[in-house]
Amino acid sequence: MTLDAFIEKRNASKAIRIGSHILFWIILFFSSYFLSKSSYDPYTATPLGYLFPLRRTLELILFFYPLMYVLIPYFFEKKRWIPFFLYFTLLLYFIILIEAVSEKLTFYYCDSCAAMAQERDPDYLSVLQKSVLDNFLFKSSSIGLYFNLFSGLLLPIAIKSSLGYYQIHIKNLELEKEKVQLELSFLKAQVNPHFLFNTLNNLYGLILHDRPDASTETVTRLSDYLRYSLDNANKKSIPLSDEIALIRNYIELESLRLNHTKVSFTTNVDNTKASLPPLLFIPIIENAFKYNVDKKDTEIRIDLSVNSNTVQLEVENAFGDNGTKNASGGLGLSNLKKRLDLYFSENYTYDIDIDNLVYKVSLKLILK
Repeated sequence: MTLDAFIEKRNASKAIRIGSHILFWIILFFSSYFLSKSSYDPYTATPLGYLFPLRRTLELILFFYPLMYVLIPYFFEKKRWIPFFLYFTLLLYFIILIEAVSEKLTFYYCDSCAAMAQERDPDYLSVLQKSVLDNFLFKSSSIGLYFNLFSGLLLPIAIKSSLGYYQIHIKNLELEKEKVQLELSFLKAQVNPHFLFNTLNNLYGLILHDRPDASTETVTRLSDYLRYSLDNANKKSIPLSDEIALIRNYIELESLRLNHTKVSFTTNVDNTKASLPPLLFIPIIENAFKYNVDKKDTEIRIDLSVNSNTVQLEVENAFGDNGTKNASGGLGLSNLKKRLDLYFSENYTYDIDIDNLVYKVSLKLILK
């Protein structure tokens, strides 16, 4: 099971969350117990060998949960500084009081512990034999107690903070992924009606010019295109060979309305396993047909080459003096640039050049 799957399962189950907390404190107790047993402390031969790590673990539990689940989220994170420091101080002195009471009771009821203390540290035992208030004031002035308490909290706080940060990070990634998917779905939804609108215009023109064979072929190719869109629109990537087949189909579809323009489509592919997002090249090619000047000696040239992980598409078309809108390309190319940013980030170049009424587009992709 991966870490993501475990954390997701843990967050979804209250029993697993509680169980993981109990397991952590049990491990912490036994770790402290075995550490004390392996030391040269003479108190390990008495019940203090397990009473001290047990008392320490319980004190950490009583300090950790109010601090992390009440004080920090309800006061510290909301910048309610005065209540936070007030309740933090009260919580701290409550733990010190528990420390003073529990230690006094331990040495009162544990004869072997008291005997060892009388032998090793009679001055400390005399302090413990005083009132609870004296013990509390004595421990409140002990820097070592504060150090041990806060150092003991470092590990559970670090684990909780790391899990919290990791969960926030994963949640942000999921939200970003959903945002990207929604935007891609929106862009694809725009591309398909845009192409359909142009194709229906072509079909309308063929019908007006009484070209039934061309009209029938157009309907067939349009049907193939729509079927392709339905099958692949929700896919992250498709084989390059499928995209090439779509381009050929599109070129044949658009060429039906041309009278003079020559259309050439060449491919040079040495990576047959390459894949890329669906319907990526169509807006560029569609733009070339849309603004092309259909007259003698004009050409639409489309070259596609794939070398290892690099895909290069070059498209050229002629346009008239009033065809400068070709440079912007409208909705199709605008959506294409957004898709390129989402899919490839900085791993692409998109260049446009206009030379002597010839519009040239060069798109280079670096496949991951």
